[in-house]
Amino acid sequence: MLGDGLVRKHSFKIIIIGFLLLTAAIWASSTQVPAPPADLYNSWGERKVFDYQGIKINYYEAGQGPPVILLHGFGACAYSWRHLIPPLAEEHLVFTLELKGHGLSDKPADGHYAVADQADMVADFIRRQDLHDLVIMGHSLGGAVGLVTYFKLREEDPGRITKLVLINSAGYPQELPWFIRMGKVPGLYIVLNKLVPPRFAALVVLQEFYYKDEEITKEQVDTFAYYSSLPGAAAAMSQTAKQIMPPNTEAFTEKFKTIKIPVLVIWGEEDDVIPLEVGKKFERDIPGAHLVILARCGHFPLAEEPLATRQAIEDFLKK
Repeated sequence: MLGDGLVRKHSFKIIIIGFLLLTAAIWASSTQVPAPPADLYNSWGERKVFDYQGIKINYYEAGQGPPVILLHGFGACAYSWRHLIPPLAEEHLVFTLELKGHGLSDKPADGHYAVADQADMVADFIRRQDLHDLVIMGHSLGGAVGLVTYFKLREEDPGRITKLVLINSAGYPQELPWFIRMGKVPGLYIVLNKLVPPRFAALVVLQEFYYKDEEITKEQVDTFAYYSSLPGAAAAMSQTAKQIMPPNTEAFTEKFKTIKIPVLVIWGEEDDVIPLEVGKKFERDIPGAHLVILARCGHFPLAEEPLATRQAIEDFLKK
């Protein structure tokens, strides 16, 4: 009799858990985010596709002049650069790439989502476009991708990349933020993507990125929620999280001391994702690097302090 009672109690728990999961799934499916309005993309330039080994990489091209490549961060997309693309395009040819697995780029289940894999793609894009005197600007993960791209290309053609801008950039060993650590748990991103409403998930992550939460807008939440809910996005982010640290970080960071081009480092002083201490390490280790610290700003200066970020970049490009 006691055994029967335990079985009934256990079965009841399973039923309750199943009911809660089903309710969450129905709730999540009923809160799907529609695609952003078409006019949101207008100022980013002409949308194009780059075929990289059969993988379609989405990018936007705007302006004329010396070339600039913009690389967004983990889980982000071209939208991250919306405030900077138009002013940069006034005097530059601007390419805003969406990394493999991000934005509208393909999200193949091939497992190749390491920083070095993304840098191989960017390097191939640069060769195919035959770009020289290029400035690469990278935010967060995009900064690390930009650095690896620079190291890949400088041996074969030192004139291709002539300046770097690193904005709250990854690059040194650190304690990973919780949303990256979660991605390392097998299958967790995929389950959460099905059960957690995309707007809620986007808001929670944006609140980690911002120092001033009140500046997070509905448009931002809806836009990032849309991209993160696209088919294959959760699996791609999980693979990116698992491979986000290079295999030999000590050798990688030692190479920073060999950089011989001008480097601008921009950092939000209140960054809880990649702390300011990392920005100071870039300034210490990269010869001649210039660090600009933005007060009352978190991990996302592109959106939280766009005018100050733009001014720092314009001053740097004029030198």
